[in-house]
Amino acid sequence: MNQVCASCGAAAANDAAFCASCGHAIKRAAASTKGAAAPKKRRWGVPTVFVLGISAMAALYFWLFIADDLRRDDAVPAIASQSDDRAEAQIFFTMTEANIRDKPAMTGSVILGKMPRGSQLTGIVRSDADPSVAWLELSDGNGFVALANLSQVKPPVLVKSLDDQIWAADGALDVWATTLPDSNLLDRVGEGTQLTLVGTTEDNFIEVKLSGDRYGYLNDAQAIIARLGGKPIMSAFNPQTCAFSGEIGAEFAKIGAEQQAKWQALEAKEFADEAARDKAYAAVEGKSKYMKLRRSFEGLSLTGIGQHYESQSLYFNEPPAQVIAVFRAQGFNIGRDGLFPSTDLYAGISATRGESAAYGKTELSCGV
Repeated sequence: MNQVCASCGAAAANDAAFCASCGHAIKRAAASTKGAAAPKKRRWGVPTVFVLGISAMAALYFWLFIADDLRRDDAVPAIASQSDDRAEAQIFFTMTEANIRDKPAMTGSVILGKMPRGSQLTGIVRSDADPSVAWLELSDGNGFVALANLSQVKPPVLVKSLDDQIWAADGALDVWATTLPDSNLLDRVGEGTQLTLVGTTEDNFIEVKLSGDRYGYLNDAQAIIARLGGKPIMSAFNPQTCAFSGEIGAEFAKIGAEQQAKWQALEAKEFADEAARDKAYAAVEGKSKYMKLRRSFEGLSLTGIGQHYESQSLYFNEPPAQVIAVFRAQGFNIGRDGLFPSTDLYAGISATRGESAAYGKTELSCGV
């Protein structure tokens, strides 16, 4: 089939590119699609199945492995808690009367009961958020006890309480873990170390509190008690003459010498008249001279001495009953009223009062 020129309408050969009549370019007709192969369509069937298979495998892998790991991660706190619950129980002993509380806290908790010194407790140590405040959770589930009141060594029986008295060690001291002969050396403290004295044991040890909620024992309790008030001194006392010997006697002699020097100075001084002299004498006469001390006398704390116009006194930090007991133990005959039997002089032990109260709780006074 020939082509037709669109410009002039003349017939042109089928394969002509230009019109032979007018020379105009001839536009080719669209090729027939009859019998031609249709363009191929993409086939999605196989890739889709492949993708679905991969997805299923990924889901299965996630379920078997990843999801399981995630569940394990979520379970870590629970496992840690179970591990804590399975912690080995320990045995402790109460060092003081200890409170049992409904929860591990000093504030906001309820005291369920009390355990006397030496009681055995079994439980698990809990430090919670604050490791400095540890508690023992009792194995029977009946509460918590502060670890500061406990020790893993059973405490000995105390025969005398020292009421947690603070004492600065006056030299190097060994602190033992127990009072037993094969005890381990717990610590060695130097001079000036502050120790809290709990009490004395039957076998002549002193139980002490140490830093870190620890307890230990000092040997030779009686020798230490004799030094608690300060440097130990020895002094004999004669209630019939009011005479003291040793360091105390020497201290009174010093005061007496000072007082004598004052009187001699007054006697040598020139006064305008007798009225002026009497006034000067009155300012010295009858005045007490006090001196503070820090000494230990037979376990008592000697805190001062006083020289009065016609008597002299010793002052102690302990109450009168305790001072009387010590002097009785030294062989002195002291009545229930605290008086020493005497024919010519007064001698007695009583509570301080007035100006002398600043130098101690108890006064041993002797004089006219």
